Amino acid sequence: MLNERELPREITQFEALLKKPNSDPTGFAGLFSSAEILVTRVPARLDVMGGIADYSGSHVCEGVLGRGVVIALQPRTDRTLRIRTMQAFRRSLPVETRIPLDYFEMGGGFVSYEQVRELCKANPLSSWAAYVGGSIFTLLREESAHLPFGFNLLLLSGVPMNVGIGSSASTEIATLYCLQNYLQLDISESRLARLGQLAENLVVGAPCGIMDQITVTSGRQGKLTHILCRPGSVMGEVDIPQGTAFVGINSMVKHSVSGVEYGSVRIGAFMGKRIINQIRVQNGEKPVEYLTEITVDSFEKHYRDVLPETIVGREFLARYGSHDDPITTIQPDATYRLRGPTEHPVYENHRVLEFMEHLKAAASGEDEEALIAAGECMFASHESYRDNCLLSVPEVDFLVEAVRSRGPQAGLYGAKITGGGSGGTVAVFGRKEALAREIPAITREYKRLTGLDAEIFEGTSPGAIEFGAFRYAFGPTGWIRSL
Repeated sequence: MLNERELPREITQFEALLKKPNSDPTGFAGLFSSAEILVTRVPARLDVMGGIADYSGSHVCEGVLGRGVVIALQPRTDRTLRIRTMQAFRRSLPVETRIPLDYFEMGGGFVSYEQVRELCKANPLSSWAAYVGGSIFTLLREESAHLPFGFNLLLLSGVPMNVGIGSSASTEIATLYCLQNYLQLDISESRLARLGQLAENLVVGAPCGIMDQITVTSGRQGKLTHILCRPGSVMGEVDIPQGTAFVGINSMVKHSVSGVEYGSVRIGAFMGKRIINQIRVQNGEKPVEYLTEITVDSFEKHYRDVLPETIVGREFLARYGSHDDPITTIQPDATYRLRGPTEHPVYENHRVLEFMEHLKAAASGEDEEALIAAGECMFASHESYRDNCLLSVPEVDFLVEAVRSRGPQAGLYGAKITGGGSGGTVAVFGRKEALAREIPAITREYKRLTGLDAEIFEGTSPGAIEFGAFRYAFGPTGWIRSL
């Protein structure tokens, strides 16, 4: 059990707010009664290496941040889901919605994912509920779970949305894990992550891979997680070299994996795989299930030069019929970049494996050459995001170059854009004392250039499974926490 000094800040704030009487509008103001409350807490993630190559079956290397989200659940006696969201660590207005459980059912069974997605989108003021409500629906539908009564559910989030640190995955997994504990279901870690991905793909409508959900489910404090996204399994942990750390710099340029740019890059990668597989079949070879099954040498020798730089959707459909991706849809009149998005995951998969080998070689933190080599993998990853996928922006490029220009002589080794790109957060690798000294200086330079107050994400905390679940019972002396 975590001791008091190790409690994540979001849990500490939740407990402080819980102690306030229901009459206090700055607390939970009538949301909870005196019945038992079940609480889970899930961290944000830092995409150290791998990013958008996850949906192409890449190896990825991910970290868990000190920030996280709390989900608190208390049963109701009616069939209503009352969901309230609040931001942690700042004064803000809570937002609330209610979902009748009957909206999830029809004719003795469950409605479709499309119907739930439209329900969440129908009112823009409550569209955020897709992450929570969609996760609840996914678990009920996929696990054939029965929920005769509803519950009050609080989302207390210390993770900003649309900044590239997995806020959606954190919310989905916190909701799923809380409901799993509430219903006492036996669900494996990998299945839990898959349910989170399904909620995001089919209810939220974002064509993400499974990297984020696995990281925040299975990640461990102070470690990096090695994941193979075929379709998704934890391969092990990677130690962070002694004396070094990874931090995130929020560029304050919002991004979204449900946006056009991210989806177009994914479509381009699947188009490339479809063309490559046609070539392989013509040559008597077995088709690949994932692009990253192809080595860099094989890609350069056999496929790179035959892939078109761009292709119009209608032309691709006429030639190949389908790109074999159930999550995205090719628009006939759209022009898609194809070669760059196909090349990126092939090379990124190779870079991730090299990166982890360099970190292992520098486990003691004394091998400067290995630390520098690991950082160069990060810089190369960023360049591919920028040049092959067109998923960087000038503000992010400035932050990466500010790290590169200071370099190993200042104790900084690498930096790259994270997650879905198009803004969001930059991951930075360096010595701890250098990060403490140089990152604030970089953010000051950034503000002078852009006028934006970049936010720094640091620290590390337990993943969902490592943290577990807390229960709070109300007694004569107030709320008491137990495992």
